[in-house]
Amino acid sequence: MDPELMFAADGASDRGRPLAKRCAAGELVRLRRGVYVASAEWNRLPRWERERLRITAAVETGKGPRVLVQQSAALIWGIPVIGASTEILLLSSQATRGRRRGDLRWTERKLLESVTQRDGADLTTRAQTVIDMAAYLPFRQAVPAMDHVLRPDPVRGFEPLSKDHLYMVAERLPDRAKHRRAVRVIDFADARAESPGESFSRAVLHGYGFAAPELQQDFHSAGGRFLGRTDFYWREQRVVGEFDGAVKYGRGATVPGAGTAPSWETLTREKRREDAIRATGVGFVRWSWTDITDSPRNPDGLVQGLVRAGVPRNRRR
Repeated sequence: MDPELMFAADGASDRGRPLAKRCAAGELVRLRRGVYVASAEWNRLPRWERERLRITAAVETGKGPRVLVQQSAALIWGIPVIGASTEILLLSSQATRGRRRGDLRWTERKLLESVTQRDGADLTTRAQTVIDMAAYLPFRQAVPAMDHVLRPDPVRGFEPLSKDHLYMVAERLPDRAKHRRAVRVIDFADARAESPGESFSRAVLHGYGFAAPELQQDFHSAGGRFLGRTDFYWREQRVVGEFDGAVKYGRGATVPGAGTAPSWETLTREKRREDAIRATGVGFVRWSWTDITDSPRNPDGLVQGLVRAGVPRNRRR
């Protein structure tokens, strides 16, 4: 359940103490002018939930309709957003086209499907949200969102979207260049990716020209015992790739920063899993969020690690 928002315009106070004074005392956090939330509740929220609450506060205090688009709509839907942004993106009208006010930005987008509602906010549909992200954002930022909607979301009760439906929605984009960008992301998207970090990694590796890996490869012992499943596997080179943002045990987060640190028991179990898979004769390359965005020339970085492991690369990509 979301924390309760407190509005100064409603006359909310505590024994006559204005909300602003309670905020100065550290009891409340100010989300925007006249909107507050209890500090204790705010501090327990993961980063993406804080962003979602900040967007909700902006929608509830606005005058006139405010329709969320792209990354702002994605956060309400629970779709992963890669990269921090302070802007809240809203669908522009004739009166608001190109307008900015504080952290609010009204941006022109063609409605590809009818506006819908989620958690009291007007916003673009899940399909339009990821299609817009594919059309207007860099490829590597759009892939995690597209991968996500191809999978069921049992936490929020959403069925997976089909690629056929996404292609159909993309056909309604306003120009062919945007359509080509969106189709490229849909073509590349894969429901087998289990986390935003895996999706982002796959897009980055593709951009650097590495051969496409097999996803979610099962490994078994000589006696047939299941040892574990890996994020990436290059079969010919017998190389395993693993993204360290969320280990295979206790994985729960679907957006960056939403999970908790793994326990010692979880880390120990993960180490045993890796050792057992290594014993089958494969090499391992592991990386983190920092490694993905590091310079490809860094000798200790992801790109050079894969090159040393023998993963083939087409430099002309």
